[in-house]
Amino acid sequence: MRQLLLALLALALGAAPAAAQAIKIGNLVDLTGPTSDQGKDIAQGRNDAVQYINEKGGVNGRKLELVSVEYGFQPPRAVAAYKKFVEDDKVLLVLGYGTPDTEALRPYITKDKVPYISGSYSGHLTDPKMTPYNFPGGIDYTSQIRIFLNWVKEGWKDTSRKPKVAFIFADNAYGRAPIEAGRAYAKEIGVDLVDEEVIPTVLTDATSQLLTMKQKDPDFAYINTNTQWVPVVLKDSYKLGLKTKYVVNNYGIDERTPALAREAAEGVYGIQDVAYWGENVPGMKTLMDWHAKHHPNDTHASPYMRGWLWTLMAAEAIKRAGPNPTGEGVKKALESLREWDTWGITPPFTYTNEDHRPTNRARLVVVKGGKVVPVREVSVERDMKWIGR
Repeated sequence: MRQLLLALLALALGAAPAAAQAIKIGNLVDLTGPTSDQGKDIAQGRNDAVQYINEKGGVNGRKLELVSVEYGFQPPRAVAAYKKFVEDDKVLLVLGYGTPDTEALRPYITKDKVPYISGSYSGHLTDPKMTPYNFPGGIDYTSQIRIFLNWVKEGWKDTSRKPKVAFIFADNAYGRAPIEAGRAYAKEIGVDLVDEEVIPTVLTDATSQLLTMKQKDPDFAYINTNTQWVPVVLKDSYKLGLKTKYVVNNYGIDERTPALAREAAEGVYGIQDVAYWGENVPGMKTLMDWHAKHHPNDTHASPYMRGWLWTLMAAEAIKRAGPNPTGEGVKKALESLREWDTWGITPPFTYTNEDHRPTNRARLVVVKGGKVVPVREVSVERDMKWIGR
């Protein structure tokens, strides 16, 4: 009898760790590269959200475990990290990061059937026929550039000519992602695209590009780079006395922009995909109360909100996938989200097996009096002819 009891106890102890085994999530972050101004806050948001979820009991009784790799915004390092996640760490899904690396990983993600929630909103990653396991975590870049062009066209009052626009974009896959679609849409709706200026990923001076652009005298310019480098463009434009009005994509404008660009930021517009830190949205009190308890002296900007958003989304999908989730099960769970409540961090998310664009809605914001102020909600049609572009 004693031997039987010992055997049963050993069996129970052996089974217990498997039953409570943590669910591993790959976590790709840029803490040292050219987008680290976003990456540090995103990484902290993901870490905090996982801790919050685990303190609440995890997902279906299992804790989440982030397996983190810092890759410096270098696609070859991202590919190596991904292979480690899948082959060594046996992750269920990956919280990805930038456009260059996510586009490089497309064939691997599809082959391995690993759900990939990416910080890249490239329109090229939204068509499940081409990238069935990739789920962009916000309104895609091509929807944003169409929103910009619609805003220009709708607000234009001069009947003697068409509005003139320019595109200023970083020399990488993220910067270029919406440009081809922007060219086509400008032509389609009758807006004159008069100039395109390519700027380095790491930008210290934009004078030469702006002097070239000045010769074309655009009424509006759309900037597609991240917050760390947008102020260089704005300050150089201010010094040169350009009258062009600027609109910045979601990763290029946030709470830090007015302090970084100072007077050059005044009157600059932006398209914002997430609520700002501390903004009055339904889930913010929960988030800030948790934050105040665990590290009250930290300060954050809206990229921190994205870290929470994507982690909450991953947890919801894992929950819906059941007690023994698989990559395919998590994919189907993500595609079951319909007007999913993101705590008010974004408009509600919807994914389907035909369309991985989570939303077609964002906010237009403007820098006014040294602060970023919401103007109104903006949107673009969810037209299937634009899927994957």
